[in-house]
Amino acid sequence: MIAFLDRSIDLSLVPPPAGVKPGLALGLCRQVLGLAPGPGNILAAVSGGGDSVALLRLLHHLAPGLGWLLTVAHVDHGLRPDSADDASFVRGLAASLGLPCLERRVAVRVQGRSPEEAARLARRAALLEMATEAGAGVIALAHSLDDQAETVLARALTGSGPSGLAGMRPLGLPWWRPLLAASRQDLRDYLRGLGQAWRSDPSNQGLEPLRNRVRQQLLPLTRQAINPRADQALGRLAHICAQEEDFWVWWCGQQWTAAGRAQGDSLCLELGFLEGLPMAAQGRLVRFLAGRLTGAGQHLLSLHVAQVLDLLGGPPGRRLTLPGGLEAAREHGCLRLYWAGPPADFQAQMHGPGWLWLPHLRGWLQVEECPGPPLLAARGPEAWLPAKAVAWPLMVRPPRRGEVFHPLGAPGKKRLGRVLLDRKVPAWWRPRTVMVEDQEGLWWAAPWSLADRARQNRSSGPWLRLCLVDTIDPPAYTRFFKNAPLNKGLDGAATGKAVKPGDDP
Repeated sequence: MIAFLDRSIDLSLVPPPAGVKPGLALGLCRQVLGLAPGPGNILAAVSGGGDSVALLRLLHHLAPGLGWLLTVAHVDHGLRPDSADDASFVRGLAASLGLPCLERRVAVRVQGRSPEEAARLARRAALLEMATEAGAGVIALAHSLDDQAETVLARALTGSGPSGLAGMRPLGLPWWRPLLAASRQDLRDYLRGLGQAWRSDPSNQGLEPLRNRVRQQLLPLTRQAINPRADQALGRLAHICAQEEDFWVWWCGQQWTAAGRAQGDSLCLELGFLEGLPMAAQGRLVRFLAGRLTGAGQHLLSLHVAQVLDLLGGPPGRRLTLPGGLEAAREHGCLRLYWAGPPADFQAQMHGPGWLWLPHLRGWLQVEECPGPPLLAARGPEAWLPAKAVAWPLMVRPPRRGEVFHPLGAPGKKRLGRVLLDRKVPAWWRPRTVMVEDQEGLWWAAPWSLADRARQNRSSGPWLRLCLVDTIDPPAYTRFFKNAPLNKGLDGAATGKAVKPGDDP
């Protein structure tokens, strides 16, 4: 757990560096300390440019009084002939300050992305790796007010919504951006006061990347023709949108607790709840679900959100493919978002009562012997089997294409697919149905139908109670069976083995 400092630190105890105007130094130090980590290891990302060099010098100036142990990190993308000179400069700067320096050279693979985005992803991966090596829980980045203004303006002009207009955040661990309110000019003035040199990147002069066009053409024109303090105005806009985003994230979490549920690798929201909300709130919840599944935040485009919301007005059974490998489905009573593609395999054998982990449902199959009396239900998460009629082991597997099943009380067998359709089983559930059989045939298509064998073999007991348990937490004391992939013996039969409680399922 990373602690953060009290904002009431007395900066009079931190004298400004010689040569730097006291007001400038004080203002920059206050910005660094506005949301700063407590004592510990910090990785400072330094490219050699003016912003990152200023950040390093500020952190180095404040570190002794705050218990920070700094490590310098440099990433060489190898995109320019003189990139090795940048690395040499950063190495020398770190040595002059008495700081350790880590370096990584990365290969930038575009793979359908812009070169800038590909470089950013490679850089972040390298920084995370170096942070682990340095034992640092915080990575300091030198984005400035100018960077924030460029980001917000570029996103506004490309149609971004409030989430995009929130820009970069000061803190999103492990990333820490303490200079988002500091202008590039102030940072350069700070370095000049120190007599500190920095490197210039000639690629920033080209006009092909959108950010360079915003930096060199749009923002100067905006300052000249509309608002001399356009950077500050765009920074305020980002701050306001960030506060709005924080509210929506909190609100969506509250609604998820009230009307949402996780089921395996899917997330569901009650239709009745959704339909009573304004469209803006519906859209926020859709993006919240997508972000919760992918871990990538609320980044569905507005077009895709509108397509998902269009499902709500149609009949059950409609599905929609979304970016990032997701799908959405309108079901009876709920909207479901889930990962596209087949579920994880879940084949195993149970040689007696115990618990079996079902990875595709993120839950358990529990088998226990009970005296009864049994409850023979045609549908639900629980089934009762006559213990004397079970030809062990019980085999647990997914449905097979074209297999037949005899539902409880039905006059005969029919295709399992038809049984599931008749019971209006959602498309997400069909391949995730849990088939339980023994040496003599099927007992249960869980949780949709008990086999008629259970009625035909009624006895006075004992009974086996089978139950789908919707939790990732197993009981403390029981017998566990390991879920495959199964090994097959010479006879082609699948084999499984019991595992101890506490083993990783």
